[in-house]
Parts: sequence; structure tokens; C-alpha cells
Amino acid sequence: MNFPPSANRPTKTSWFKRAMQTVAFLGAYLIFAVVGSAFSVACLIPAVVFRGVRAHRFGQRLIHGLFAFFVGYLRRCCLLKLDASELAALRNSRGLILVANHPCLLDAVFVVSQLPQVVCLMKGSLVRNIVLCGTAHLAGYVHNESGLGLVRICEERLRQGANLLIFPEGTRSVGGQMHPFKMGFALIASKAQSPVRTIIITADSNYLGKGWPFFRKPLFPVRYSLRLGKQFAPSSGMDAKSFGSTVEDYFHSCLPSHAGPAVSLSP
Repeated sequence: MNFPPSANRPTKTSWFKRAMQTVAFLGAYLIFAVVGSAFSVACLIPAVVFRGVRAHRFGQRLIHGLFAFFVGYLRRCCLLKLDASELAALRNSRGLILVANHPCLLDAVFVVSQLPQVVCLMKGSLVRNIVLCGTAHLAGYVHNESGLGLVRICEERLRQGANLLIFPEGTRSVGGQMHPFKMGFALIASKAQSPVRTIIITADSNYLGKGWPFFRKPLFPVRYSLRLGKQFAPSSGMDAKSFGSTVEDYFHSCLPSHAGPAVSLSP
């Protein structure tokens, strides 16, 4: 999919439209914080009491519904144009490791809004955040501070039928430049013998990328594309590092060598 560069898009809008965009923009932060916190607090006790597969699946579908609602708000307010139609092919998939590049804070929101059965591998600080802590625990999300048990917990979630979403860069890209991959995803794939399905995320803006001020408005609508890439199956004769390097090389072949506001989103 090709998007025109942000720098070349028309910027002349009426004061009324700019004012409405600002209200909708600030409203998005408010909705995410208030609705997310309310559901998170409500899920704190159930997350402790109920720990089985059914509870995890309910939590995953709950987060999916909340994120779908949020993305719908962004679309209706003309803040976002999201092309994620290719992910519909994964809606009934189970036990996949979904590996994606990470240009923006909202990448996980976009992916999970499309897929009802996803477990995220998250930073420990996010799992403790009031907006996510209750729902993330109920959904069986895994945090990266789980130590030696991390691989075992991820294998368990895959056996339960969830798809595991991992951003192997470990942090957001800087100016479209991918960070070297951490190979934990490859170790999990090798241990669980689970296929890795790649998701290529591209955008016409660096909005909420590394270094972007949190409340700085981008040029609206921000345009994102989530495309399905190749699927890789771990081989018994290939070590995890070699397998992970193969997946990383594939991402480099799919994404521009440098990116910014003028990146091309061609497949």
C-alpha cells in the first residue's frame, strides 16, 4: 500500500476543523486512560481468583474489544486511517508467534484490535501500569521480567491456543531505523516448535515513535498499514540464533533502509 508523504499532504484546514481535531486528539488520551483504568481496576480481583484458560481467553477478548473500540473512535474522528485488512486471515489462528517491527506506541493496540486471541509479551513497567495491570493479568499477558520462567510461560500460552505477540526490537524504532532483534522470540519458537508469522508495520508519520513528545499533534489523519509477511517454521537442525537472524533479515528486506515522514508503504 502506498501513502503520500506527510510532508506533501495538504495542510490547509479551517480553524473549526483544527479545533475539532484537537478536541478529538485530547479526547483519545482521556478515553484510553479512563476506560482502560476502569476496566483494569474491575479486573484486578478476577485476575487473582481466576487463572485458568477460560479466564485468559475472556481477558484476551475483553482487551481486543476495548482496543477495537479505541481504534474505531480514532477512525470515526478522522485521526487515523488504518489498513489492517490482511490480519483478518489470522482471526481463527491459534498457537502462532506474531513478530512485528515497532515504530509506534500504539502498535500492540492496532494488532490486538484485529485479533481476539492474543497474548502480548510486555515490558514489566507496562504490566504494572494502572491502565493495563488488571486486564493484562486476567488475559495471561507475559512480562519480560519473568526471568528463567519466561520461555516456559510463553510455551504454556501457546499450548492454550493463544497467539503470542512479540516486538523483538524490545523498544520503538528511532526514525524508522529498526533496532537489532533480541532473539528470545526465536528461542520460544524453537522450544515450542511454533511457527513465526511476521507482521510488517509502516506509517506515514513518526507519531509516538521514539522521541516524539507525548502530546505533540501529528498531521491528521495518521496512516498506518499492517501487512502479513512470511511465516517461518523453526527447524530441528537450526539453532535459535540462526533462526532469529533469518527472520530479522526478512524484516530488513521488507522495510526501507531509512524511514521518516516520507517513507513509502509499498509491499
